Amino acid sequence: MISVCIATYNGEQFIGRQIRSILCQLGENDEVIVSDGGSTDNTVNVISTIEDKRIKLIYLNEEEQKNTSLVFSTMGNIRNNFQNALSVSKGDVIFLADQDDDWYSNKVERVCELLDSADCVVHDCVVMNNGNILFPSFLDYFKPGRTRLGMFVKSPFMGCCMAFNRSVLQRALPFPAIHIEHDTWIGICAFKIGTVSVVNEVLMDYNRHGQNASPIAEKNKNSLYIKFLRRWYMLISYIKF
Repeated sequence: MISVCIATYNGEQFIGRQIRSILCQLGENDEVIVSDGGSTDNTVNVISTIEDKRIKLIYLNEEEQKNTSLVFSTMGNIRNNFQNALSVSKGDVIFLADQDDDWYSNKVERVCELLDSADCVVHDCVVMNNGNILFPSFLDYFKPGRTRLGMFVKSPFMGCCMAFNRSVLQRALPFPAIHIEHDTWIGICAFKIGTVSVVNEVLMDYNRHGQNASPIAEKNKNSLYIKFLRRWYMLISYIKF
């Protein structure tokens, strides 16, 4: 069984197309879990109009919406939103998905093949900017680390390009009360219990626009202190948990 977990917030322009690009690749017993983090636009209505029993729409409670636990990031409630979706997932294989990307038609099949020999897979993507190709390969542009040591220099873990098996999820939940992003934490857990495969295969378009919560196409503009703090939390997480 496959579970696709999506965190939404004010994504009415994109969420319908994204969900449809996913559903056509899934079997009848798979599931798409959408956790909404308090959208004030038409996101929930758009999801509700897609009549498919594989879609499970849940909601992040108001307390968790306000709980932004990342001191160096605006993504605290996004982390909580993904945890909300992941906590009710039932699949043996779990995909993370943003609300505004486009999956290629072979993504699910190919990633499942790769997971036969890895516990977590990170694949490549095309970075689109308002409908135009910004970078044909995010991995070539960003050049992340691909080993346990390399991830502390430049993390390869981009949630929208990740999938992992259930043993990784069982290790990752609940997310710790430490200042680290959800995808980085899941990647650390995958490295702790097994193997991570970072592959240069483009399997989706990452659509960059002004409403993105995670601007992965931008160079890191954080101060040296914040960069150090982020890596320190990663190291503590790897050692402690």
